[in-house]
Amino acid sequence: MKIDAGQEGSFCQSCGMPLEAESDSGTNNDGSRNPRFCHFCFKDGMYTEPDITAAQMIEKVVGIMKLMDLMPEEQVREAMQSFIPTLERWRQ
Repeated sequence: MKIDAGQEGSFCQSCGMPLEAESDSGTNNDGSRNPRFCHFCFKDGMYTEPDITAAQMIEKVVGIMKLMDLMPEEQVREAMQSFIPTLERWRQ
């Protein structure tokens, strides 16, 4: 399964969560919504886990997706290993 980040903003640019509703978005330090990041990753203008690495984020997302039982773990891992590094937070 290949996931394409497509337009920045349609997925959290940290974890890849789809941003489907305004309430999915994180917040800036002034309380306004930040359309680039989800509320799990970004709150009050800061990352909620500032020291997490891309590899750790991949494992975190794999764990969440495994609990959701949407697809086999190895399929999720493969998809996230190619998708997460394309997101704004992890690009080098």
